[in-house]
Amino acid sequence: MTSDFKHQNIEQYPPTMKYLLVFDFDHTIVDENSDTWIVRCAPASKLPDEIKNSYQKGLWTEYMGRVFRYLAMALAEQEEYIYVYRDISHPIDVLDVFKAFYLEGLFTDITLQCASGVVFHCHKAVLAACSNYFKAMFTSDMKEKGKNQVILSGLSPEILESLVFYIYTSEIQITKQNVQSLLQAADLLQFPSVKKACEQFLVRHLDVDNCLGMHSFAEYHGCLELEKESRRILLSRFEEVWCQEEFLEISREKLQFILSRKNLNVLKGEEIVEPIIKWVTYDVEKRTEYIYDLLKCLETDLDEMYLRSALSLHKKCRLSENRIRALIHKALSADSKVVSARSTAAMYVIGGYYWHPLSEVHAWDPVTNVWIQGADMPDHARESYAVTGLGPDIYVTGGYRTDNIESLDVVWIYNCETDKWTEGCPMLSARYYHCAVTLNGCIYALGGYRKGAPTEAAELYDPLQKKWIPIADMIKGVGNATACVLKEVIYVTGGHYGYRGSCTYDKIQSYHSNTNAWTIMTTSPSPEYGLCSVALENKLYLVGGQTTITDCYDPEQDVWKQKADMIERRMECGAVVMNGCIYVTGGYSASKGSYLQNIEKFEPECNKWEIVGSLPTAMRSHGCVCVYSV
Repeated sequence: MTSDFKHQNIEQYPPTMKYLLVFDFDHTIVDENSDTWIVRCAPASKLPDEIKNSYQKGLWTEYMGRVFRYLAMALAEQEEYIYVYRDISHPIDVLDVFKAFYLEGLFTDITLQCASGVVFHCHKAVLAACSNYFKAMFTSDMKEKGKNQVILSGLSPEILESLVFYIYTSEIQITKQNVQSLLQAADLLQFPSVKKACEQFLVRHLDVDNCLGMHSFAEYHGCLELEKESRRILLSRFEEVWCQEEFLEISREKLQFILSRKNLNVLKGEEIVEPIIKWVTYDVEKRTEYIYDLLKCLETDLDEMYLRSALSLHKKCRLSENRIRALIHKALSADSKVVSARSTAAMYVIGGYYWHPLSEVHAWDPVTNVWIQGADMPDHARESYAVTGLGPDIYVTGGYRTDNIESLDVVWIYNCETDKWTEGCPMLSARYYHCAVTLNGCIYALGGYRKGAPTEAAELYDPLQKKWIPIADMIKGVGNATACVLKEVIYVTGGHYGYRGSCTYDKIQSYHSNTNAWTIMTTSPSPEYGLCSVALENKLYLVGGQTTITDCYDPEQDVWKQKADMIERRMECGAVVMNGCIYVTGGYSASKGSYLQNIEKFEPECNKWEIVGSLPTAMRSHGCVCVYSV
């Protein structure tokens, strides 16, 4: 405060507002919410004469008014008009220029040489900007720091060229032929985005015939997603995996890892010893000594003394497969269960309809009979959608909203591990009462209704490319049909066709992805709509609909067999296969005129249906997906 103000009594001003005038700083106003305003203005020598005159005359009201008018004008003059320009094409243009420099050999200061001697002339700054490997090489005390050549002896010219092209273009081509070498190189040279892209490519192409090798590859290179998803297939489809030739080559440590998993899916407990027998027999001289350790992984009663003695006696003679089998079965206690009931998978029930659309998500463990509720679907007013699973993700496609019955192209994805929903890429064609299945890492949407009539249109979603791609039209457009996958073939059964779906289709249409072609496979003995189909033990089962009939079709023999009738008639029910059994959920009973809440289970060995549980609420038209735990 200037000395001129020290003698003034500030209490003479209104008590509700006090003004503290400071003439020592640039003009600003601070602490506006306080009952004291600190007014910082220009030095007194710069104040207009009228303000000085009012002050000298003691006209405080006039003085304060002029002070604030002056401040307002000064502040207004101080406001500066700023325009921040950002050129969104600048990064692309700079990258294009560096690409041109690379192609023309301009300003290059480092040479990369691969194993065959092929060289690539590059720029240190660009390499260091893209790779921490090169950044450390060029900035630390490594011997390459002062050199103008780096020898990368472990890389082929094709792989190094692909990575150099990526550095200067941000693009790289990943194929089945180069993906593993590319991932190894990206891991070595620290290109994390390229490594992740290669990992996602491998996840997209996972199957029973490569999951063993991919699991080991993922462990070695620290690819967490690939390790998890290869393990999911390895454990959930082990009965198919151990029949692969690759299984015979795995190490003892890998086999012990598999057998000791609590969530290993084995349909028949006694058959778990067959993979051990097959693996040991493949190299009996070196592997016989591991039989005891492998059997210990099964956590069953074992006659240890007998087994060790028998193996010792047979050490000098070559054991046959049958002899190994006999020894193992004798060593196992007759009344012991080789594998007890395990929680290997959960059944997810998505949405549904019970006098109004449902949006809840529920997960059920058939071993413990426990239900857990997940996050609700974001779109609460949708029904007649199709649901399928891929790894930990559940895709909910299409449907319609109850207020206008307009078909939808929307896709929502639920992740079972994070319990979160994300919106997916919309389908090419809006549809409802359609089929959805998963095949070879892709999501298929087939047929359904569009504008009130069945459509033949079909499409697939590639999660790697994040887009929907049209495929060959179905032979007959059907709505409210059912679809499942058996041995890499999609089977679409029944449904409605014709004007507004007035007729029931009796044929089974099959789709082969390798030829992108549909064929008529056979004729259903019980034409239906609103039913479910599942694949079990290389056979196609048809359940639900307007009757209690259970039809079973063997594609290899082209033979239909009728199995035991279901307990309930179930229109628009849900069905999944878990632990070697078929579970059918909910549905609508036309004979009872009510929605159903119970769950039926079918055991193929016994050819018998039984009620084994209840849904959280009665429902129909819900999604039903089995997700194996990892």
